[in-house]
Amino acid sequence: MKMREIKYIVLHHSATDYQANKDDIDGKLIGRTICDRAQDKWKKEYPAYKCDYHFIIGHTGEVFKAQPIEQPAWHCTNYQANLVSVGICFLGNFENIEMPIEQFTAGVKLIKTLMQQYNVPLKNILRHRDVVSDITHTANSTDCPGKNFPYVHLLDALRDGEPFFDIGEDYPYIKEVKTLKQLGIIKGDGYGNLRPKEYITREEAILIAYRIVKSLQN
Repeated sequence: MKMREIKYIVLHHSATDYQANKDDIDGKLIGRTICDRAQDKWKKEYPAYKCDYHFIIGHTGEVFKAQPIEQPAWHCTNYQANLVSVGICFLGNFENIEMPIEQFTAGVKLIKTLMQQYNVPLKNILRHRDVVSDITHTANSTDCPGKNFPYVHLLDALRDGEPFFDIGEDYPYIKEVKTLKQLGIIKGDGYGNLRPKEYITREEAILIAYRIVKSLQN
């Protein structure tokens, strides 16, 4: 089967109240239920369809392969995004719970592997809510993957030297940005982004000028 182009990795939660228990410690049973429901939903249009996600990660850090990565999965309400993305589902409802460290670590490892394998930049690691919906034509059409999903921490773990989440090594002024950040002159938006195309206020300009002066004095 011919491999498709992968541009994005989209992160989801299952929004289930699954907790590790003696009958389903690694989450395999609930993962299978999620995939079975997807198969039932799409069996007429896509008889060979396996799951709405390419990977499912359980609370204990077990990673389950689901939809073959060569094939799109219908994991977000944007047809074009589905065609060029990998969907990863973290089991749990992260509106209500925190992610276990085992699950977080497994997610970082998997995403790093996929980023390297398909040359996906950090800025293209998205939450489901970041994807513009074909239905509403806006982002934030869903709460997925939940308010407690450790998105910023996950990006930070994936950064590997990149100074901000929204720029990569291909950014034309990456060397200058790294130097200015290291000197403490630029800080970003507080969420790990530089937002290089956005205007700054006079107040922000004053703060940058002040940091430059302090840096020269030191």
